[in-house]
Amino acid sequence: MLKENARYLRKKLRPRLLKGMCIRMICFYQNKLSRHTCLFEPTCSEYTKRCINNFGVVGGIVLGLWRILRCNPFAKGGIDPAPERYFKARWLI
Repeated sequence: MLKENARYLRKKLRPRLLKGMCIRMICFYQNKLSRHTCLFEPTCSEYTKRCINNFGVVGGIVLGLWRILRCNPFAKGGIDPAPERYFKARWLI
């Protein structure tokens, strides 16, 4: 019984811990290292944080890297919100 509980806790806590660590690293970058010169709204780091929160660590990092590749001096910039998971939204009736 104890081993089953330990496995269950590992499955539930590891993704949350990894997600929290990634978001904290991005917050450190935003507060200490960033120059706040992104062409897009929200900034690339904020976009990556939202994607990690919505899609998990791997999916969020992939979407964030795709956004960073699009953010270059020749880009128009503008408003580009982070995608939301369609089925994760909970509607109240």
